[in-house]
Order: sequence, then structure tokens, then C-alpha cells
Amino acid sequence: MSTTNETLNQMSLLDAFVKVAPYLNQLSQEDVTVGIYNTEELVLNIPGKTFQLPVKVGDPLQEGDIIAKAIMDNQFESMVVPKEVFGVPVVANAIPLRDENNNVIGGVGLGTSIEKNQLLADVSHNLTDMFENMGATIEEITSSIDELSNNLDHTNEAFTEMGTRVHEIETFSGEVTSISEKSHILGLNASIEAARAGEFGRGFSVVSKEVQNMGAQTKQFANDIRLTTNALSEQIHSLQEMVSNVNQQSTDQAKAIEEMSETVQSVYKDIQKLNSLATTRLDENNGADQS
Repeated sequence: MSTTNETLNQMSLLDAFVKVAPYLNQLSQEDVTVGIYNTEELVLNIPGKTFQLPVKVGDPLQEGDIIAKAIMDNQFESMVVPKEVFGVPVVANAIPLRDENNNVIGGVGLGTSIEKNQLLADVSHNLTDMFENMGATIEEITSSIDELSNNLDHTNEAFTEMGTRVHEIETFSGEVTSISEKSHILGLNASIEAARAGEFGRGFSVVSKEVQNMGAQTKQFANDIRLTTNALSEQIHSLQEMVSNVNQQSTDQAKAIEEMSETVQSVYKDIQKLNSLATTRLDENNGADQS
């Protein structure tokens, strides 16, 4: 009678799992496969959507199989099965089935594909690396723009100093023009006095002409300086405007890059959260395997 009750209990428990098993894959958000064994052979195998176990009903328990281990050790077992076995990485969990007297009568195994988790982890790792590199690149660009801005400031200061020197040359040119005009007047006066002196003023007349020539040449030289400095002043002013425009553009670019950097940092934080979540899920699977 005891044997009959035990057989009924055993059949009832296994039958319950056999009836429920086909619905587990539908109820789970993950892709799972279900295997049910008695103490000797496979009773039922429900394949997953993307993978299945290489077994059929009636196959005997295999030493080293996760369900066989759960039955033999009479305890929960878990392991991570690499992609090479089923084509996708799988987390396998198995429990022993016991009767009312706590005797092991079989086992149930559930294999869950972690391909999506692995893909999520790989993608998040790649994104993390990419955004880290992007952040480093933005820092380099920002540093380069800052250096460019500093150089432009120094260049603008140099142009300002150059403009000051050109103004000094213009002032000097004006003084030279004044001297040339005075020399010319002096030469004219000397010519007049030489003419009055007659024969005695002939030598002085030569000198007065040279003074006049020198005054004329000096005036022409001063005029040439003025023309040159005017052209140089215009060029310096034009260069200063160009430097100012470039500096403004670099400032605008720096602001744009700063805004982009803030966006990148925000996305990077979200990716880190995603990476942490994916890594945690994989670690939980590996931890379950090690336990």
C-alpha cells in the first residue's frame, strides 16, 4: 500500500510539472527551455524559442548534467552554459523533486537564454568606451581652443604694440617733414643772401642749393614714410579685426563644445547605469553558477 501511495504521489508531482511546463516559456519574458526527469530518464523537454537541449524523451540521465547533479546531490544547482554548447549563452537552474517522505523522485531544469543580457552588456561596454574616448577628445579640443584663444590674445596684443610703434613712426615722419620745410626755407634765405653777396657769396650759394635739395629729398622721404605707415596701419587694423573675429568664433565654438560635453556626460551617465545593470545581471548569473 505504501508503495502504491508513493507511486501515486510520484506520478502526481511529475504529472503536475509536465502539465505546467509548456506554459513556462509563454509566461516568462525570457527565452527558456524546460527539462523534466524522473530518477532514470527524461520525461519531458520543452525547447526554447531560439535554442533547445540535444535530448529526447526517454534519454537516460547523463552524469554532469545540471538536473542529474541536482537529483544526485538533492539540492538546487545552477551553472552558466557557454554559447558554444547551445548556440546562445544559457543559465541553467535545476531542483530535485521530492515526495511526501522527502525522497528524491526526479528533477526539473530550467535553461534561460542570457544572449540579450550578454548583448546588452557588450553594447553598453562598447558605448562606455566610445563615450570615454569622446570625452577625452572633447577635452583635447577644448584645451586646443583655449590655447588658440590665448595665442590670439597675445597676437592681438602684439598688433596693438605694433600699431603704437607705427604711430611713433608717423610722429617722427611729421617731425622730419617739419625739418625739411625749415631746411627748404633756410636754403631759400641762403640763396637770397648769396645773391646779395655777389662774387663773395658764390660758394655759399652752392651750399644753399644743397640745403634746398636735402630739404626736398627729406620731405619726399618723410612722405614715403607716411604712405608706408598709413598702409601698414590699415593692414594692422585689418589683421586685428580678423584676429578678433577668429577669437569670437573660437569663443562660440568653446561654448558649443561645452554644451556638447554636458550632453555627452549626461548620456555617459545613463550608459554607465545601463552598463551597471547589464553587468549586475551577468554577475548574478555567474554568482549563481559559482554557488
